[in-house]
Amino acid sequence: MPQDLSEHKIPVVDMGDCTRCESCIEVCLSVFSLNPETGWVEVADMEAYPVSKVEEAMVLCPGKCISWEER
Repeated sequence: MPQDLSEHKIPVVDMGDCTRCESCIEVCLSVFSLNPETGWVEVADMEAYPVSKVEEAMVLCPGKCISWEER
């Protein structure tokens, strides 16, 4: 597996702190999306997540609501 992918952790969005700015979606569309029905950011169900892209989204997030959780 490429070094920049993680199978052992998953990105999580705390919707209580999310401003719905969509920065995470712009940076990492393969992982984050906006549910049009709920208006909430959702995380794709993937076998492995691109660490550098998810961490870039974390840095850009004004609400600081994206974190990693162990699987």
